[in-house]
Amino acid sequence: MSKALRIFSSITARLIIGLTFGTTLLWCAAAAYSTYVSSQELNEAFDRALEEAARRLLPLAADDVLGHETDDGHAIEHFIEDSREYFSYQLRDSTGRIVLRAHDAPLEPFNGAPHPGFATQGRYRLFTNTDEATGLTITVAETTRGRQDAILGAAKAMLWPLVLLIPLNILAIWLAVRSAMRPVLRLSRDIAERGASNLAPLDISDQPGELRPIAVAIARLMGRLRAALDAERAFAANSAHELRTPIAGALAQTQRLIAESGDPRDRRRARDMESTLKRLSTLAEKLMQISRVDAGLSAGQSEVDLIPAMDLVVADCAKALDEPGRIHYIKPPGATLVARIDMDAFAIAVRNLIDNAVNHGALEGQIDVQVTPGDVIRIINEGPIVPSDALANLKDRFVRWQSRSAGSGLGLAIVETISAQTGGKLELFSPAPGRTDGFEARLTLTSAQTPEHILG
Repeated sequence: MSKALRIFSSITARLIIGLTFGTTLLWCAAAAYSTYVSSQELNEAFDRALEEAARRLLPLAADDVLGHETDDGHAIEHFIEDSREYFSYQLRDSTGRIVLRAHDAPLEPFNGAPHPGFATQGRYRLFTNTDEATGLTITVAETTRGRQDAILGAAKAMLWPLVLLIPLNILAIWLAVRSAMRPVLRLSRDIAERGASNLAPLDISDQPGELRPIAVAIARLMGRLRAALDAERAFAANSAHELRTPIAGALAQTQRLIAESGDPRDRRRARDMESTLKRLSTLAEKLMQISRVDAGLSAGQSEVDLIPAMDLVVADCAKALDEPGRIHYIKPPGATLVARIDMDAFAIAVRNLIDNAVNHGALEGQIDVQVTPGDVIRIINEGPIVPSDALANLKDRFVRWQSRSAGSGLGLAIVETISAQTGGKLELFSPAPGRTDGFEARLTLTSAQTPEHILG
């Protein structure tokens, strides 16, 4: 039932089925009417032939019978045997006695009291004619089988081409509908390719009149959406930028307060303020990063080797830790990372992955940063297993799983956006492959040419 509903939910299927059924029904109706008209015309033609045969046979039969009135009725034996015969006749005198008949005519009269003209009796169509001069009456009979065969043959001649044309009709309708629906499919594909990173105007130059109002309305809607998203990104970026200076100033004053205060309670409150200001500073930095990647600036103009940037980011992240040795950087000799990606966007992605491992992994746990063949970066940290249902949502914005760190829930979302814009892929595993616990973030870059709709 659901499959049938899915079929009829398609406009193409509806048009093909409807047009095929409609044209087939009209053809059948036309064939039935043509058969009816043909049967009427054939019956008239057979009746004329029957009448003509009677009028031609009567003088000949009368000439043969005259002078043999005392003879019994005899049959004519000159017909070709094994031939299909539809005509027969009987010749009677004025008393009704059969004086001459065809060899296949019955011995009894076709009709008891003959009346001039046409009549139907049993399986015979009869025509009776009387010669006024001699008083002889001839009745020519034609079996209805001949007429039925002729009408059936005419009907077959019209119906068999119809049966053969139905598949061709379906093919022609399918091709016509497919051609007519091509602008709809193109418009649907263009809309499907649009997203937060690609709100380029739709190409409506060659849309038909029926679709043009829809395409224009969608184009206007996308224009308003693009303006709203631009305003939102600008607001987030400007707000984050404007907050950096006062946050940095407040953080510096708080740290000075901690250094100068002699009261332990004041120092404890100041340290709480410091932690809050640091989280606020981190959030502002994440907002600036996500504004940048949302603008679609992650893809680079050409392929570049990212190993130098990778080395720099890993070293910088290690220096920021109290124990730099927690990060184990594993890179095969001569390793390369080649992709069409902006260098700053790549650095943002790697830094967020390492920060995620530091903030949400086990305290003082080891963090492995590996560069593997196939332009793959693996970042593995120790820690508890993340449930599969929570793991599936970690790449969404502002989504976090329970951990000791009060993060913003934006780090993995930023990396996911960058990888999507550059044709890469971010995969999350927990437990880490080959381990019983931990977490792995695997970033696969691509060296293939980035599609234009991703760059948009």
